[in-house]
Amino acid sequence: MIRLRSTLALVALSLVTSAASAQGDAAAAEQLYKEGKALVKKGDYAAACPKLEASYRLDKGLGTLVNLADCHERIGKLASAWAEWNEAHDLAKRDKDDVRAKFAAERRDKIEPKLPKLQINVKNPVDSLAVYRGDSKIEAATYGSALAVDPGEVVVSVRRGDQVLKSETVTTKASQTASVELDLAALDAEFPPPKVAPPPATTAPTPAPAPPPPRPPPPSGSQKTIGFVVGGVGVVALITAGVLEGMALSKKSKADEPDQCVNGYCSPNGFQTVEDAKDLATIGQWVGIGGVLLTAVGATLVFTAPSSAETRQATRPVRVRAGGWVAPGGGGLSLVGRM
Repeated sequence: MIRLRSTLALVALSLVTSAASAQGDAAAAEQLYKEGKALVKKGDYAAACPKLEASYRLDKGLGTLVNLADCHERIGKLASAWAEWNEAHDLAKRDKDDVRAKFAAERRDKIEPKLPKLQINVKNPVDSLAVYRGDSKIEAATYGSALAVDPGEVVVSVRRGDQVLKSETVTTKASQTASVELDLAALDAEFPPPKVAPPPATTAPTPAPAPPPPRPPPPSGSQKTIGFVVGGVGVVALITAGVLEGMALSKKSKADEPDQCVNGYCSPNGFQTVEDAKDLATIGQWVGIGGVLLTAVGATLVFTAPSSAETRQATRPVRVRAGGWVAPGGGGLSLVGRM
């Protein structure tokens, strides 16, 4: 039961943290979007595109994507713009936004005939060698396919791990297909991997005698430490419960607004708000109960932990002396010592 309550508290804290992080990302995305649009109005597309791209990474909105595709198209990044117009078309179709879907498709189709393409033809593949376009590894399934790239210089290289065996720079132009021919087996033979010498044979040293087993450590104050940890989690759970109850009250107040619920009749949004308030209140109650239990358990562990004097007494060594005695009537064995 204690473990379940702790899990509920951690889940509640995670939900609150995730919501705050999402709000922060949305705010940063909006700021970057405004800065990018301002640069577009000035005609500074080279500076505007990175702003819009960063905004879209934080908050993937359709409007931001449309502006980013237009920006990349204006600075000549045709392959990037073509892929973004295609993604914008799919998002608009999903959202049933026919106007933007048609607009994105028209812009995408207008770029397609102008796309530069690069075809990498590979003969005799070798498992230990990889082909890279820039810093991106090329999958073997794409060998021989003419793929869209942005116009300009593209570096194609063959690598074995971090070692570059061959590098070739190709210039791609609009509406043209550039190609590169690579024979990986020939490169592997021309640049063989270095041979690793076997380690020298050595005579195994005589193993040293095993050291005596260490003396067991004296009892520590681990119970008190555990008590503080458990109690601390309980306090965090109580704080979380207070936050959840506050969120529930806020939701309930919002449900009383005119566009939510009036005289006991609720709109769909109002009904959802009421349900959200109930769910938050229920979770808050359970988290609060868990906090009370954890705090009580922590306090019990702290107050019942053994004192330092008891710990020292527990670690005293046992000393015993044995002796025998003989008398006319018999004999015996005596043991004298302290625990």
